[in-house]
Amino acid sequence: MIDPDKHIRAAAFVAIEKISRQWGGQVPWDAIRTGFQVGGERVLFANKVTGIFKPKLMSAALSIKTTVPRTGRSRWYRDQDLDSNLDHDTGLIRYDLAHGGQSDPTNRALLAAMQRDAPLIYFRGLAPTIYQPIFPVWVKGHKQEEGHVLLATADFEIPKIDSANTARDSIEASYSRRMTRIRNHQAWFSTRTKAAYQWRCAFSGLPVRELLVGAHIVPDAEGGPPWVQNGICMSALHHVAFDSHLIGVDPNFQVHVSPQLHDQEDGDLLVTLKDLDGKSLQLPREQEDWPDREFLEHRFVRFRNSSP
Repeated sequence: MIDPDKHIRAAAFVAIEKISRQWGGQVPWDAIRTGFQVGGERVLFANKVTGIFKPKLMSAALSIKTTVPRTGRSRWYRDQDLDSNLDHDTGLIRYDLAHGGQSDPTNRALLAAMQRDAPLIYFRGLAPTIYQPIFPVWVKGHKQEEGHVLLATADFEIPKIDSANTARDSIEASYSRRMTRIRNHQAWFSTRTKAAYQWRCAFSGLPVRELLVGAHIVPDAEGGPPWVQNGICMSALHHVAFDSHLIGVDPNFQVHVSPQLHDQEDGDLLVTLKDLDGKSLQLPREQEDWPDREFLEHRFVRFRNSSP
């Protein structure tokens, strides 16, 4: 379905990325409430009172928001803790609808965005009045009885739930759903990791979203958890070098370059990689998002053992 609000969404994404970079990925509400300009008119990103927001100029929701309550206040919605809201059937993230079901206009605005497959901005609460913008996200499912929708980020997959006619089909379908669930969860891990690093490569500082990866320190295949502390945001090039043990990071966040790489002489790009030796990793602003030292030690042992 065509999204008549597409031009407004595009302007919103450009504006919020600029604001997010200005504030290092931790944006105060005062910066969010200033909004952005479209055709000379001011448009709001979000509303302080409601979690789901549709600007007056739009026909479907632009953003969703979760908050961290001030000390002593209770949490109204389960999704205020993103990590505990994994939907185990799909690997997507649950987001609670407003109380009132489909009679609530904000819920209808969010479901309209789902029907159009329109991208949204997710303002994730980090602290009272401080938010981490995650975008784009999409609504990819509506569980009406449970009162929530399912959120997907980049690289998501839709689980196939076709009926199986044979035992073999059933096993293959179950495996397919399980792998899709894992990939969707990993997609959220990657997005959260990149957002924690302010969408910049921790090795080079490269700020191009399309070239970044939220990479595991302890690989998923070895039981590495999908936590930000088990991830590093890096460019695709550095990801290959990291996975090939050509570069490593010790528990003190110092970068090491393999002798195998040092011994080669061919071009400026190789020089750039070799120049990383001895430099410090560019860490997230929040210390709680820094790589776990035990995870780094586990990976660094493998790096040292792989060096000739």
